[in-house]
Amino acid sequence: MITEFEIKYETAASIPPPYCYYYHIKGLASPNDIKIDFSWVYHNREGLTQEDIEDEGFTGQDDFSWKGNISRIWLPLMEELLKNSRTSTKADDNDRPFLELAFKTQKNILFQGSPDSIWDWEYFLQEFIQGIYETSGKEAPLLIRYKKIAAQSTLFCSLKIQFKDRSVSIQTRLNDAKMQQKSGNWDEMKELLELIFSLSFISEKAEKREPHLQGSYIDIGENLWYELGKVALNPSLKVNTIAKVEQHINKIVKSR
Repeated sequence: MITEFEIKYETAASIPPPYCYYYHIKGLASPNDIKIDFSWVYHNREGLTQEDIEDEGFTGQDDFSWKGNISRIWLPLMEELLKNSRTSTKADDNDRPFLELAFKTQKNILFQGSPDSIWDWEYFLQEFIQGIYETSGKEAPLLIRYKKIAAQSTLFCSLKIQFKDRSVSIQTRLNDAKMQQKSGNWDEMKELLELIFSLSFISEKAEKREPHLQGSYIDIGENLWYELGKVALNPSLKVNTIAKVEQHINKIVKSR
């Protein structure tokens, strides 16, 4: 079992400021939780003005650091990734991020170096950091809302996705019936999120008010409603991603 770890990450050299950043995570496992020391720093901004930074959607105060305790739920997931990780022998690449890992048990070094499976780790670490953000209070859990209004029926579905403990809470209501609550499957929810966030959203046409006209609508955690097919569009003409999103949601609604 992992007792301590250290993770260092930096965006690829081809990523310009103000977007480029690096983060550093140190973890120490205990019987009940993981003690975390986390820092995220945007760098190479010396040549930019405050206006340049704000024009790209940043504030200039975007760095973040936190020390605290998170759930041990992440340790088995790390160990599973380590089973399929080998030290990378690839040469430096301007389009490849830098990632260095160090994982230890009480007696052995499980892994030290840059993994060849860097993209698998990058995806996992996005979830892990989101869990840190939620635990620290920096960000709230993701809330996805879906509403389908037909001539004779209205379906409402709310999905609360918590990365800090990898849990999914589902609320559904058909017409004026009582709201139904249940738990969801994490892997199924990941598939749905990948589909949802692959859509093209026209934010300037989104509505703040909850919709009441016929159609299918989705709120992706912004308190803005996007009508599917009109304001939330398929990313490609070849694949009907919107249909897949609705199929996944219907499956979630019907599951027990």
